[in-house]
Amino acid sequence: MKKTNLLILSLLIANFSYAQTSLMDSLIQKNYSTFRKNNSSAFEGNGWSILQDEISKNNSVLLGEYHFTSEIPYFTNAIVNSIKFDNYFMEIDPYTINTITTKIKSLSPADLDKFRHESGSALSFLQGEAEFDLYKNILQQNIKIYGAEQISLFSDQLLISELSKQSKNTKAKEIYKQMIANSAAYDTKNNTTFYLFSDDCQAKMEALSTLNLSANEKEQLEALKLSKELYLSRIHPLRIQYLKHLVLEKLPEWKDKKNLFKYGANHMPKGESLMEVFDIGNLVSNIEEANYRKSLHIMIIGKKEGETWADLSEYKPFLSVVKDDNWYTYDLRPLKQAISKKKLKVEDLTLERIIKGYDYLVFIPSLTKTPKTGKQDH
Repeated sequence: MKKTNLLILSLLIANFSYAQTSLMDSLIQKNYSTFRKNNSSAFEGNGWSILQDEISKNNSVLLGEYHFTSEIPYFTNAIVNSIKFDNYFMEIDPYTINTITTKIKSLSPADLDKFRHESGSALSFLQGEAEFDLYKNILQQNIKIYGAEQISLFSDQLLISELSKQSKNTKAKEIYKQMIANSAAYDTKNNTTFYLFSDDCQAKMEALSTLNLSANEKEQLEALKLSKELYLSRIHPLRIQYLKHLVLEKLPEWKDKKNLFKYGANHMPKGESLMEVFDIGNLVSNIEEANYRKSLHIMIIGKKEGETWADLSEYKPFLSVVKDDNWYTYDLRPLKQAISKKKLKVEDLTLERIIKGYDYLVFIPSLTKTPKTGKQDH
């Protein structure tokens, strides 16, 4: 009798699992479309028409991406070239963003190239050629660019150099110059940590805090201190708290405007993020909802250079319909609705968060790395 009961139970579980797989496959089959690049730096195809329509209807559009690719900036460029946005938020600190914007607007092409080569990894994601071209295009279209991220460990010399040029305090200018020189020397010694974590940096920051500095200097130095603490603590929720604070701080400037956010895919779901916290995507979704508007959340994935299909196994249900080199877009909302109605159970928690947190999934069959300009680190 026990063996019979176990067999019946096993068959029930197998049938349930098969039914769930079949339902997911059926929903995916009914809710995907394709599109492809054209010769006008944009796209053509039903999938692109659907995405354009959805992007037009939503007040804030959030792109969850892979970093340092050529294709995702191309995709973003096509969006901003076809639909008018007021604001663009990206995963770089606001001070580096302001510096880069000033350089683009004020330097000759030759001097801008020199600045980029000298700055290298201090420019974070904008070290990538495709990302930098996208950034310039966004500026040319008079879209306001916001940075909402902690200061990178590679950006200290760039920011301190700018503070040195702007400061009116003679003593501060001397300290800034010493910090730049010591940071450069620190890097050449192959230290296993960063200058920002050094005793010398700590001592000089303390010395600067006793001086009569401008409000801008004080703000940036505090941001450097906070970024140092966030790196040292390695507490992910604290970092996300800071990112959300930076976005919320600018709310009066973007709440009634058309906004585009481009961050790593972990940050952009409207529900719980892929890192098990409530991130920027959730914040923006709630703000738009509270203002009787909508946000659109798009996750972009792809097959990277050197990867096999097995490396994308968590997306297997979606990739089963991929038959060619077109780009594929999947409407996730019918799957989310099936989960909500308890018709569909997704065993993989990350995949469930993606389905619940994003409205669309875009798959790119071949992701390539964008070339980088300048030195890779200090």
